[in-house]
Amino acid sequence: MLPPRLASRIGHLALLTGLAALLGACGMAGSGGGGVVTVQPIEKTATVGSVTKSCVAWRSDAALVKQAGGPLSTEVASDLASLDAFLVDVRDLLGADEAVFWRWSANRQRLSPTAWSTPGTRRPQHFDMNAWGPLVRWAAEEQQLTFDADARVAVIRLAAAPVKLDERLIGVLSIARHEGLDRGRETIRSWLPRHATQVARLISMFELRREYSRHMRHSQALLAAAGKLQGSHKSQESLLSAICHTALEVSSATDAAVIRWRADDQHGWVHYMTGGFKTAQKPPFALSADALAAQACTDGMPLRVEDTTKLTMPMALFSSRDGAWPTGAIAIVPMELDQRVIGAIVVASDRPASLTREEGQNVELLGQLAATSLEMVWEIEEVNKRARTDALTGLPNRGAFDDSLEYLLKQADRNGRHLSLIMADVDHFKNVNDTWGHDAGDAVLKWIAKTIVATKRAVDIASRYGGEEIAVLLPETDLAGAREVAERMRKAVESLPVHVAGEEIPVTISLGVACYPEGVLTREALFAAADRAMYDAKSAGRNCVRVATPKPTGVAS
Repeated sequence: MLPPRLASRIGHLALLTGLAALLGACGMAGSGGGGVVTVQPIEKTATVGSVTKSCVAWRSDAALVKQAGGPLSTEVASDLASLDAFLVDVRDLLGADEAVFWRWSANRQRLSPTAWSTPGTRRPQHFDMNAWGPLVRWAAEEQQLTFDADARVAVIRLAAAPVKLDERLIGVLSIARHEGLDRGRETIRSWLPRHATQVARLISMFELRREYSRHMRHSQALLAAAGKLQGSHKSQESLLSAICHTALEVSSATDAAVIRWRADDQHGWVHYMTGGFKTAQKPPFALSADALAAQACTDGMPLRVEDTTKLTMPMALFSSRDGAWPTGAIAIVPMELDQRVIGAIVVASDRPASLTREEGQNVELLGQLAATSLEMVWEIEEVNKRARTDALTGLPNRGAFDDSLEYLLKQADRNGRHLSLIMADVDHFKNVNDTWGHDAGDAVLKWIAKTIVATKRAVDIASRYGGEEIAVLLPETDLAGAREVAERMRKAVESLPVHVAGEEIPVTISLGVACYPEGVLTREALFAAADRAMYDAKSAGRNCVRVATPKPTGVAS
């Protein structure tokens, strides 16, 4: 068994190397932030050679080796590849021809291009030194984000943000494109300073690894376990998995989870967890207010329990009395970005007192490096969700319904199972709008959507198809079962009137039911059959359920 001190070092090394994959996963971010500066082109070898090594000696050494055409050490080559790959992501994400990190020499008051996104070149290829050099210098002098044009000019060709490490200027990150940057000013203003902070974090990470490697001749062998994290993680699932498994690599934990937290309303969700947690729910699911994970996120402070069997209250890790980790140790480490908690990493071991303070620091560093990437992925998820959600009812919209229908039909064919569809339409909805107004009509639609969601099963998918129509997909459900669900929905809506501004509005719905392949012989006919059955219910006097019946062609009457 390794001594604790050596084990801790191994943990740091696994973290630092393994996170190269995470940092390239989804375009990391943060905020950037002095001295009188002179910008010098890299062609001048003397400039490169004179760069002070106090901050990023790994890169100036590497630049000299590249200039001389000699081989790079494995460690330096790995660091260069990680930073260059990150700059490629910055370039692509912000629509530039090139992203450049300019290294600041405090002794010489000088900036030199140190890393850039154009592969296989000895200097930046798309940077106009005469036109843009002074702007990069100004970004360093003033420690502010700068553009080559003010807000009145539509085309922006250059943007530069200071790179700071522990309030110390270490350089400038610039992006440029002669034809104009693809992303708008506000997008660049939001994301370029964050990318600059991530450059600083990368450099800090490389320095820390070099410090440790001086004491460990066999560091590369000790880092072999982190190799599985190498590669891209473009999806949320892949990124969350990589974070959890990296947390296990840098600690003695056996399981890990990632929490998402909204500081504005003090709510959180478990977004991903490994299989050892004993919970009845599967991610994503909401945290309860009394959960330990919610407490750690609310306080913004790490929480460590050395032995969960000695808790005086019933175990509530994610939900009330969930008993998610009945025996062993747990640590909950909040992740912060821009001084707000955005989530937490939870690690758990089945052995009491096995999660040391040093391992907690490893997980904390992991959280710091992963926070921006997670925020970006979650922001994209929110945008996609809004694009697929009906703003009034909160149900999936027509586009989301079409995708779900296509997917579930394929599943039904593959598994030889039924798929049923209920189409529901509000009776006399025009009369509601004409009599009580459109606000009342909106309230009716929201109430019906809420009622249908409450009466459907957990596996069913309810969507607002359009106007006053709501569609419900019922996987692995035959015609009789779907009719039963539809009748339950009808009775629930009929039983309670809607109250709007002191007015009582009676509401009913008409429903049509179809099933593939039981009542409909072809996949293409399922929607038409359910829709026609709904109109049959309308014709039959409304407030009733009608079922599609098969014909030889597979189209319902």
